[in-house]
Amino acid sequence: MYSNKLAEAFAKASETDKVELAHFLANNLDDAEHAHDSARVREYVAAFDRFAAPKNGERF
Repeated sequence: MYSNKLAEAFAKASETDKVELAHFLANNLDDAEHAHDSARVREYVAAFDRFAAPKNGERF
C-alpha cells in the first residue's frame, strides 16, 4: 500500500493519462521552445514513473 496518494495514482495511471498530463504541464509550465518538444514530454512521463516507483515498504 502506498503512503503517498499521488505516487499511487501515477502507478495506476495509463500511459495515455500520463502523456496527457505531461503535455498539459509542458504547455503550461515550459517556455514556448520546450513546450512542444516530444523529448520534454517523455522526460515528464519518465519522472512520473520514477515518482510512482515503490519506496521502502510500499507494494503494488
